[in-house]
Amino acid sequence: MNEILTINYESENPTVSARELHEKLHIGTKFTTWFERMKEYGFSEGKEFFPKLGETSEQGGRPQTDFEISVDMAKQICMIQRSPEGKQIRQYFIDLENAWNTPEQIFARALKMADKTIESLKKDNAVLME
Repeated sequence: MNEILTINYESENPTVSARELHEKLHIGTKFTTWFERMKEYGFSEGKEFFPKLGETSEQGGRPQTDFEISVDMAKQICMIQRSPEGKQIRQYFIDLENAWNTPEQIFARALKMADKTIESLKKDNAVLME
């Protein structure tokens, strides 16, 4: 599967950059204006999107604010856009979700979670043994 957008798997639920989605959808409106309009569809900060302060450019100035948005929010935004790019990205998310929910992937995520738990318990035990 060709990667259309960068998916962030660091959190419990995968997220994407709202700025990157805005760019890939070829939205003509300024990002901040567009994102404020998208939030009016009932998305909740801390649930479907999370602010993320970008890095300051070499020229200085204020850092850009981006948002990590859930894949579900991104799919809904793609449906709202009603464009060929929106349809392509929405299909990409559907394919990604199907791959994410295969038994092999579920088992792999469960193993990673178990490994993290084991490592955490080992550290706790080491502290207690001292």
